[in-house]
Amino acid sequence: METEADGENSGRPEPGGGEPDLVEDLLTRPFSRRTFQEKREILTKGRPTPHLAALTKQVKSCVRHFQSTNYERYSWMTASQKSCKLYCWECLLFAPERLAAWSHVGFSNLGCLTKAATRHQRTAGHLQATVLLKTFGRTRVDSQINKQVCRETKLHNDKVKKNREILKRLIDCVIFLGKQELSFRGPDEHEDSTNKGNYVELLSFVAEHDRDFHFHLSTNKVFTGTSGQMQNDLISAVAEAMGEEIRREINQAPFVGVIVDETTAVSNTAQLVLVLRYVTDTGVKERFVRFVDVTGHKRADDVAALLVRFLEEHNCLDKVVAQCYDGTAVMGSGLNGVQAKVKEKAPMALFLHCYAHRLNVVLTQGVSKLRECKIFFSHLNGLAEYLSRSPKRTQLLDDICQRRLPRVPPTRWQYSSRLVNTVFEKRVALQELFEHIVEHHDEYDEESVRCADGYKAHLENFDFCFLLSTFHGIFEYSDVLFGMLQNQQLDVQFCLKRVDDFCDTIEREKGRFADIFETTVRGTGAPRVRRGQAEGNIRAWYQELHHDILDNILAQIRNRFKDHEKLMFLSLLDPQQFPAYRKKFPDSAFSNLKQSHGALFEDLTRLKTELTVMYAMAGFEGRSPADLLAFLQQNHLVESMRQLYGLACLAVTIPISTATVERTSSVLKRIKTSSRNTTGARLSSLASMAIEKDLLLGLKHTDKLYSRVTELFININKERRMDFVFK
Repeated sequence: METEADGENSGRPEPGGGEPDLVEDLLTRPFSRRTFQEKREILTKGRPTPHLAALTKQVKSCVRHFQSTNYERYSWMTASQKSCKLYCWECLLFAPERLAAWSHVGFSNLGCLTKAATRHQRTAGHLQATVLLKTFGRTRVDSQINKQVCRETKLHNDKVKKNREILKRLIDCVIFLGKQELSFRGPDEHEDSTNKGNYVELLSFVAEHDRDFHFHLSTNKVFTGTSGQMQNDLISAVAEAMGEEIRREINQAPFVGVIVDETTAVSNTAQLVLVLRYVTDTGVKERFVRFVDVTGHKRADDVAALLVRFLEEHNCLDKVVAQCYDGTAVMGSGLNGVQAKVKEKAPMALFLHCYAHRLNVVLTQGVSKLRECKIFFSHLNGLAEYLSRSPKRTQLLDDICQRRLPRVPPTRWQYSSRLVNTVFEKRVALQELFEHIVEHHDEYDEESVRCADGYKAHLENFDFCFLLSTFHGIFEYSDVLFGMLQNQQLDVQFCLKRVDDFCDTIEREKGRFADIFETTVRGTGAPRVRRGQAEGNIRAWYQELHHDILDNILAQIRNRFKDHEKLMFLSLLDPQQFPAYRKKFPDSAFSNLKQSHGALFEDLTRLKTELTVMYAMAGFEGRSPADLLAFLQQNHLVESMRQLYGLACLAVTIPISTATVERTSSVLKRIKTSSRNTTGARLSSLASMAIEKDLLLGLKHTDKLYSRVTELFININKERRMDFVFK
């Protein structure tokens, strides 16, 4: 028999594979009368698309058969295998009019199928049913209808909101104690104790001014927030939130520098301090990350492996461009030291010995080889120790000199310079002090009188005063330089320039010998003639001593700060050279950059062009790398001059000193004292809050801290009996 279309293949699989009786089942029991779970199951199965071989229509001389391609043509069409009729799937489920042809009665007239289907899909009822189908499940109708479920959900969420507000107060107390470097626990935290520790006492103080918090602490027996475990979990959560922010900053930074030093805690354990330096939108940051106990693992292999794991953990091993340590053989050796082993994993990680340490070594070794200088500093340090050892002598120092002398650690030369400058300025007052002790000898013991008489003689001795004046002239400039070398905002090129200036100052100091010699003679009298020395050679002998001191210091500086060659590329951003670079581009410095760090830049040709533009434009005149970085960021030129921005980031990311690490060591000594020696795993977390106060307060002001700390607090212990999660 002839058909309207190609013959159907009765053996092909049914499209859609739906249940054959599902439509009839929905006609018998409407979709609206079913449970939510049943509705979800029906929608998951989808509309039935059975092959209706029996649905035909006699039209004139031919018979029309239903084509299964109509299911593809009309995505809403479905059919009942039993009744052999067509339906609209959306209207069958959601149409409010249950007597319409496509939703209840069924359609079977193939003679006008196209016309009827087109008209139906344009009707308002069909469109409304389509919207209901697409949005089904987003609002639980059964839950809205079920008032009891809604009431329980509301009560639960109100309770969660209240618990989170209480937790917010606890977080505030943890942050306050952490950033103020105060202890949390007390020696006696029993109920009848008058001092239960700073944390519990601070909660009590807050409760006095917060009625809801007071009611919670006095009535809630499950979640008071005062337990030691609760404190530890909150401390860990706050520190982890800070760590996540640091990792976010590192991910956005183009380069990273790692700064490491070792310090000793009060428990006599060796702690490795790990600090990362990088650039953010607000400038250069040196972030403390953690302490690591390396008491039993101080070999170069162990420390290097620890550093590599640390950098991999923060996903920045391929970004490391510099590593800054002290100059010990374990850390700084170019063969088997930590810096060499780290460089195997991070080839761009340029090693720099801390510039402040270098200057310290220079000033120490520059005079230790001279007998007269060693004797001078031993007497000077003894004088300071003598005055600080006795409260009575210290009080006398306050009364007469109105200034105390610095105590001198043997490895910190800056303290020696401060001592020299203080004794130089207060020499006359110190003479009066020692003379007072000698005159009132009956008020002091014999040793005190003997030492006072000896130190009085030293202050009147030509040799002592001559060296005092000589070193005072040097230390006036070295102290300024030492302060610069500890500034984390300065770049290497600037500091190397200041070192060169210091060398020029030392050279000029040689010309001040006559003034120092004459001034000393007027203050103490002529120097004594030494054994075997002619009287006319005395001045020449002191001039030679003066020059030897300065020459030793100069030689040490030039030896210790001779890494100019490997840092030659930094001169590309030397603002003092811009006028010269306009006339002749610094090809040697650019070649140095290409060889050492060329792999870090996407387009070196573009970088050369951007440098040429910078040298030519007045807007860049006199800008240091840090100023250049800020200029590019503030004027939205980062994308336009991407390569120049990368070079500026590289220049400021290279650290010049471990001063930040030194400061963290001071914090360690304050938070881990002999009376607070049980911090344990909390040490790094407490140190993070104390050291990175700006980061902590910045997070707190954005309110991101509370929500994130709450999430981390919940995850630390999922078995808590309090509700903190909204439904």
